[in-house]
Parts: sequence; C-alpha cells; structure tokens
Amino acid sequence: MGSQNGQAVCLSRGSKEKEPKGDTTTPFGQAYYEREADYFVIPYIGILFIGLLTATLSAVYWSISAVTVAQVLRQIQIHFRHLYLFEDTWYRFGLLYGLIAICFICVLNIQAILAMAWVILTKWLVIGRRKEGTFLWDKSSYCEFLFEFSRFIRLQSSPVGQRWQLHLSLSKILNKGFGHLGVLDTLTGTVFIAWYYRALGAKVGENCSLGASGHVVLMTEPDLVELGNNASLDDCSVVAHINSRGHFALNRLVIGNGYAVSTFTFRMAY
Repeated sequence: MGSQNGQAVCLSRGSKEKEPKGDTTTPFGQAYYEREADYFVIPYIGILFIGLLTATLSAVYWSISAVTVAQVLRQIQIHFRHLYLFEDTWYRFGLLYGLIAICFICVLNIQAILAMAWVILTKWLVIGRRKEGTFLWDKSSYCEFLFEFSRFIRLQSSPVGQRWQLHLSLSKILNKGFGHLGVLDTLTGTVFIAWYYRALGAKVGENCSLGASGHVVLMTEPDLVELGNNASLDDCSVVAHINSRGHFALNRLVIGNGYAVSTFTFRMAY
C-alpha cells in the first residue's frame, strides 16, 4: 500500500494456504457484525436515528436566521418609531433592504461562530486527544474522555472509529450553513482556519497557507498533525490513520517548514 523510498509498503503478508485455518473474522467484524466487543456498540437503528436527528437539527439551526431577522426588524419598528424607518417614502425599499442585509450578516456570522464552537467542544468531549498507537476495533479503550464525568458515559470505552463517526455526525452543522459552501469554505486561506485547526489540536506554524484556492483541507486527525512554518496545503487530504482489517493505527504526521501539499494530493502517515 503506497511506497517508501521507492519500495512498496507491505502491511501484512498473505498466506499460501487455500483455506485459512481458524476464525478469519476481523476485529471490525467481531465488533460491528457479531457485536462481540469490550464496549457498547451503537446498533444500526441508533446510527440511523443519530444521522436523521443531526441532519434535521442542522437544517432547523440554519433556518433560524430568517426568523431572527424578521423578529429584529419587528422590534426596530416597535421601539424606534421616531426614526420613521418604515414610512412610505421613495427610499424605503433601499433602507429596508440594507437593514435586512445587515441583520442577516450579523446573525449568520454569530451562527457560524457558534457552530464552530460546537464542533470544537464535541471533539474534545466525544474523542478527546488522540494518541499514537495501534488499536483493535473490538478491544480498544483508546483516548479516554478528558472530563471527570466521562466515566459515567459508556462511549468512553468505545474505539476511536465509533466516536470519530459520532463526531462526524455532530459536525454536519458546519456543512449546512452558507448555502452549499459550508462554514469552513468561507474561511479557507485566512488566519481563522488556522485558528480552527489549532483549536482541534493541530500544531500549525507561522505563515501557513491552508486552502487558499477556496477548498477545505481534509484533516481527519488534527491533533496528530504538525505543520512547519510557511507550509502550504491546498485542496488536499492529510490523514494520520491506517485502518487495515480492523487494526486501527494512528501515527503522527509532520509537514516541515516550507513544504507544499498541492491540489488533489493525499498525504498519509504510516
């Protein structure tokens, strides 16, 4: 899988036997299909419910802006009658259009900040700080929660894969805002996207360019990624895990000073 110093990387050697002896079920299969794991595995109906719930709540959340703007304009009409903002004048259309635009800009930016704060908070609550190592899907107790009350939550003993997928569902709110772009697409190439990745645990050096072309950098494990000064990443994938037959390996990924990862490039740690 891939290459290192010009040689193919072999993750595991196969067997010459036609019929493998013993149980060939992978740790992933034991955990998710046979439900033989050392932790609580969310059933399929639970996964479906979480997906529908997060999609519904995300749609409702971003619909609040229109209702909020209407209520703000109503309060302005009630409490600022002496300004005659809603009088029948030749410039009323332009004035109301400007007020609506200003209100929408303010409300949507507040929603975007709250959505990013939600994703950052749930990342640390659900996943915590990732650590390097190899973990089995049916036995891993990888990455205990950072907070004391986490010991009362069954998910604390689940593998990184299940909690990672749960956090991805909780992060859907970022992809629903600002039309089809999503919140993060509007921040690419700015210092704000660097702040966001740092809040998720990534080490980002000075003067780094992240998605300057307008496309978000896919960074699946930010807390295992380290970017040097003046590094440039553009519409690429930076992945710090390898999942092979139920063996989930997490490795630190370092991109040095001045390095560039160009468009459609897949950078993987192994």
